Amino acid sequence: MLIGQERQRQEEADLFALDRKGTLYIFELKRWQSAAENLLQVMRYGQIFGRYDYTALQNLAHRHQKLEGELKEKHQKHFDLVEPLPESAFNQDQVFIVVTNGVDRDTLDAIKYWKQKGVRIDSLTYRLYSVEGKAHLWFDVYNPEQDVILEENPGTYCVNTNATYQAEAWREMLNKGRASAYEIRKYAVAGIPKGSTVYLYHTGVGVIAKGKTTASFQKAPYDGEADEEFFVPLAFEWKLNDPNDWSKAVKAWEINNELGTGYRFRQTSFAVSDEMAKTIDAIRAKKITVHS
Repeated sequence: MLIGQERQRQEEADLFALDRKGTLYIFELKRWQSAAENLLQVMRYGQIFGRYDYTALQNLAHRHQKLEGELKEKHQKHFDLVEPLPESAFNQDQVFIVVTNGVDRDTLDAIKYWKQKGVRIDSLTYRLYSVEGKAHLWFDVYNPEQDVILEENPGTYCVNTNATYQAEAWREMLNKGRASAYEIRKYAVAGIPKGSTVYLYHTGVGVIAKGKTTASFQKAPYDGEADEEFFVPLAFEWKLNDPNDWSKAVKAWEINNELGTGYRFRQTSFAVSDEMAKTIDAIRAKKITVHS
């Protein structure tokens, strides 16, 4: 939940957000590759805004986002909570995220060091692409459960089958062996490297397939328009072709229940942490045992 953005000539981070537990996320966006100075700057903001109590956070949201009324009530509605968090629960912890156009090895080592010391800090990268001579900016939606992954290395991802807009797209993905995104959302899969593990998530059902990418992203026509489908080819480890077998799908609530999270799986594509991947695999294994 976004509650603040940087204002001119103010010593403030670029973005401030809250998660469902009231933890404050501080984002600092940089135009150059991640470096030690970037980590120090975002941690400096942590010293300033980590002291904010509930009233100070609410005032920040009023000033920055024109939020009206009680922050805790807006927070409750945003995360669909049964009841609002107590004011004392807000800003009990902070997470720092530096967003840059690359992560160098020294920065990764520094992040691992500070994490070992109990500091919650991550680096999120964005990528610039030239597609048919046009510049495009792509970056993953931030997932608080994700690990820091070197952008050139294979990772683990979840791709939504786009059931909300294309009810039958999942069939083509499973039949042709691909994870696809379409039209304005197509760039969401462009950054998935060859050799990555991909879970296909079908809204309202759960995870219905798992595979490994055999090449980087490719293009295909969609709805009569050239190159309106981007996809990464997949070699499936398993898949649920028949809707009658969807009781074996790994549900979002099952994943969240195991991890103690409230993730909604709405993004077209997002990076998956090792912990989440292991949880999905473990739930899948249990379902196979029950149905065998």
